[in-house]
Amino acid sequence: MFVGHYAAAIALKGQEKRANLGLLFIAVQFVDILFFPLVVAGVEKMRFVPGFTEVNSFDMYYYPYTHGLLASLLWAGLTYLLFLLIPDKARPGRKSVALVMALAVVSHWLTDLLVHTPDLPLLGNNSPKLGFGLWHNAAATYALEAILVLAALVYYLRQSVANSWLGNYGMILFVVFMLVVNYLNMFVLPASEEVTELTVSALVAYFLFAGIAYYLDKKRT
Repeated sequence: MFVGHYAAAIALKGQEKRANLGLLFIAVQFVDILFFPLVVAGVEKMRFVPGFTEVNSFDMYYYPYTHGLLASLLWAGLTYLLFLLIPDKARPGRKSVALVMALAVVSHWLTDLLVHTPDLPLLGNNSPKLGFGLWHNAAATYALEAILVLAALVYYLRQSVANSWLGNYGMILFVVFMLVVNYLNMFVLPASEEVTELTVSALVAYFLFAGIAYYLDKKRT
């Protein structure tokens, strides 16, 4: 899942208005931001198997440190503590912001569960692995991601008020842009099968989207 992860970030921002949407965009992709460099470093493992699923050829057969359920909960816990301990103890809503940031991190595993093949470990790599396998149907995967992110967008727009023209239409156009990118990635432009190139393109996309989300969110109150 790619764009569908951002549904959690957008919805959580609608729920907790003091949270930073740019950081929420980073949080929902945090384990993937770790995963790709760890693959380059040889710590976690993936291989390319043509036709592995309709969506991609990624056989991610060893990634307990980022995509295990236990690991995801630990990363979420560390995120909670980090945002809880950030200076400015008097900042209102500190605990609530820390909580939504932690939920954003763990949401990645939950949304991956819907689409991955059974490769998401519960504990270590030798523990039971889960995944409902929606990636075997590209059209259904795309539809699910679109529904999630559009539903989150509607909730976000209802929970905030635009303070400019860009505030009125920016997030809508941004979500449409993300859905177009997702369509191109899924049906038109095959993903690179060179790990370093894939890592660079993924990280650029994650941080670019986060920057855009941060900017556009400032146009709403």
